[in-house]
Amino acid sequence: MAAQICCVDQERPGTRSIAGRWFCDEHFKKATYARAGFWRTGLIAIIGLLIFVGAVVVLDNALQPQLTGATLVLTGLLLALVPAALWLVFFYQQDRLEPEPVGQVARIFVIGLALAGALGLPLTDQLFAVQNWLYRDTATTWLASIFITGAVEAFIIFATVRYFIFDSPEFDERTDGVIYGTAAGLGYATALNLQFILGNGGSALGTGEVFVAEVALAHAAFGGLLGYFLGRAKLEQDPIWWLPAGLALTAVLNGLFLMLRGQLDAGSVSLAGQGSGLPPFTGLLLAGGLAIIVTVIVSVLINRDINRSLRNEQPAVTQDPALGDRQSNYAAIGTFAVFLLVGALVANNAVNRLESFNVAGFQGSVPSGFGEATAEGDAYRAVDTLGSGAEFVIQTPAAEPNWDAADVATFLAGERATAFDLYKVLSSGQTIVNGKAAFTQQFAYVDNNGLTGAAPEVHEGIDYIFVENGHAVVVTLLTTPDGLAEVEPQFARFLNSLQFQF
Repeated sequence: MAAQICCVDQERPGTRSIAGRWFCDEHFKKATYARAGFWRTGLIAIIGLLIFVGAVVVLDNALQPQLTGATLVLTGLLLALVPAALWLVFFYQQDRLEPEPVGQVARIFVIGLALAGALGLPLTDQLFAVQNWLYRDTATTWLASIFITGAVEAFIIFATVRYFIFDSPEFDERTDGVIYGTAAGLGYATALNLQFILGNGGSALGTGEVFVAEVALAHAAFGGLLGYFLGRAKLEQDPIWWLPAGLALTAVLNGLFLMLRGQLDAGSVSLAGQGSGLPPFTGLLLAGGLAIIVTVIVSVLINRDINRSLRNEQPAVTQDPALGDRQSNYAAIGTFAVFLLVGALVANNAVNRLESFNVAGFQGSVPSGFGEATAEGDAYRAVDTLGSGAEFVIQTPAAEPNWDAADVATFLAGERATAFDLYKVLSSGQTIVNGKAAFTQQFAYVDNNGLTGAAPEVHEGIDYIFVENGHAVVVTLLTTPDGLAEVEPQFARFLNSLQFQF
């Protein structure tokens, strides 16, 4: 067993113990101190933020300010910072009643924001690119929301508190875990909100504030929940599974919130000042309710833990608490690694899973995110409705008996030159696909969108033209110039899966 030295300051002799951890008289008093005012003020802060959002929405609809350009972006950035600023004001007010180092709270907020920007968002948005496939089907959305989005955020909150404040003497009360976890969660939320504002060039005033407040409330709840597990781990000695359980529970709660928000609040946020009328409040109310419920439950649990400590009802401890901390820390990291492994399998399945079709004599398979959109003149057409918007098309143009594949290509050029403002063949050549000779050409054209009134768009495509016994088959990829490299591997699998007979 470890020497009887206070586990908080590592200096003074330990005189009282809680589940195997020794405390000096001062830190034992703090470890068993119930901050009644903290929870009341926390609930007031949540309700106050909801009231502030309502006031902004009312003013936005009454005044209808016309914000554009840099003013719109700057306003959006200020909106993104408001929830965190209000929470820090809450901590400052709390500090006046029950001292807590506000500077440390602000530091953890900044570290959480920085880690989210440097690690969290690159993991979800770049490595896994969840935005490209998250909503392909319900199971994928559930699993990815938990095992990727939720797990990454939970680990960033965990790492922020565990490695930057956990071992500090300032972390000496059970509620400190909730305070620092909430600050880390707000840092992550602020990174998400800043990304949203900058990525979209601003946001309408009312709907923008609803969105950023919704994100902040939900992530504050996630941080507070995980902070409870960290606070108890600091001042007691729990089983090795305690912190991994907190990490997993936070990830699951995050995933459930994302799913429920998507089902209850199917509307979109107005961007660049284009919105009018009242924005949807269901997601905000869900986030506010989540924050209140987590605050109440965590308050009850902490008060229960304090009473157990005062009555010395913790189970007997048989190992060095420092060793238990290291083992629990490694277990949490291992849990995160397992979550990411499952998430990688989900991502691979979503991106590479194929669905078969058998239409008009053609058999093959398309990526799971593609939906059938066969129109007049097509034998088959599939469109990526949730990602790139690319189209895979099979057509059987009427061919003259003596035509070869190059003649069919010339015929297609004439049709496309008539349909579009500009059509140009970029390259062409011969190839073999599944034992069949094919003429291939890459082309580009400009669609003026005359029927929709939208701005002209540049498209690129690749034709694979097969001709046998007077029958022609044209298999085409259509996409944007920027999306061609991403979609080509999917089209290659589609092309190689085709089976047809002339």
